[in-house]
Amino acid sequence: MQDDIRTPRHKKPVKIRKPSQPLDGINHRLLREQAAAQAQQTDEFKPDDTEPTREELEAKAAELGIRFDGRTSDKKLNSLIEAKLK
Repeated sequence: MQDDIRTPRHKKPVKIRKPSQPLDGINHRLLREQAAAQAQQTDEFKPDDTEPTREELEAKAAELGIRFDGRTSDKKLNSLIEAKLK
């Protein structure tokens, strides 16, 4: 009988690559990744320059005695508060 030439008799071993060891003992790739992760974390905690929420605006308006209703927009309510504070 002839051997089936489509099936190999043995499989070629797969070489498992080990990470290379740096000559100076410092893993620079890992240091770069850690620095990038730390920079990303500091970017996430930027100062709060966002607009105040509706609840904050309503609380401040009530504190200052400004009349408003549900139809008053956040922008208008913010401008009323700023005008009252000046």
